[in-house]
Amino acid sequence: MSASLAVRDLSVRYQTPRGEVHALRHVDLDAEPGQVIGIVGESGCGKSTFVSALANLLPPNAMVEGAIGYGGTDLVGLDPCRRRMLQGNEIALVSQDPMTAFNPVLTVGDQLVDFQHHRSDLGRAEKRRRIAAMLERVGISDPERRMNSYPHELSGGMRQRVAIAAALLTDPGLLIADEPTTALDVTMEAQIVHLLAELRREYNGIIVLVSHHLGVIAELCDRVYVMYGGEVLEAGDVEEIFDRPRHPYTRALLACDPARFDERLERLPTIPGAPPNLIDPPPGCSFAARCSRVFAPCHTTHPAAKVLPTGHVARCHAVVL
Repeated sequence: MSASLAVRDLSVRYQTPRGEVHALRHVDLDAEPGQVIGIVGESGCGKSTFVSALANLLPPNAMVEGAIGYGGTDLVGLDPCRRRMLQGNEIALVSQDPMTAFNPVLTVGDQLVDFQHHRSDLGRAEKRRRIAAMLERVGISDPERRMNSYPHELSGGMRQRVAIAAALLTDPGLLIADEPTTALDVTMEAQIVHLLAELRREYNGIIVLVSHHLGVIAELCDRVYVMYGGEVLEAGDVEEIFDRPRHPYTRALLACDPARFDERLERLPTIPGAPPNLIDPPPGCSFAARCSRVFAPCHTTHPAAKVLPTGHVARCHAVVL
């Protein structure tokens, strides 16, 4: 089953010995079946907290407010048992470290059989046939032999392909890929991007892709959400974000992309300053301390999200509609 995703006013706070961390603040997001949604931003901006909330993997010290509507059901309000069932049947996560996604003492085949626990209509032999077909689909050669391998016997790229196969075996309506190419070398990264591009054409569910690699986002996504300080500062169609960014943070982030430079640089460009302290978030714009276009209201008044006629959204005092 494919269903729409509607996140409304989602906030996540963590209780820590140092105080309450406002990791996610009033996030809105919409996605329809067949869309690939990109999430970008610096480390610590809230990307992983957001996908953990979608996948029901937040730690016990997390407090959640707002709504995550999926197929007409609010995931935030569900009882834990129902959330776990959705996580196994409808929502799947591909993590950035495939080595930690698998049990090191069980073969790949045995674990992928267990991934299909919800398919009570299938026997073990049929489940293994589905596994072999799925491994072949994601580019694993000689799948029958690889099913008898242990995770440590596979390369990083192969483990990531197996992780994607494991997620697809559950027939999810929502597939979350959290930095799926981070731990890979350039060659393996290119292969995984190619695989995701193929899945993007075939898969009719929603894909939420988190990545630091702006080229991957530009190639694969339909709509992009730019996060900073636990907030979405800008959102829009991929062409709008990359060709006509409206928020100063988005422009600064794109200006730091190494792929935009043809010549060799001695020092890569960076955004001066540091992200805000999310234990005590600033009262105004979260990017004000680092922004080149800052003026008085930015420090004292939190900017509202402004919706442009194209559907582009920017949370900035300086945006002109």
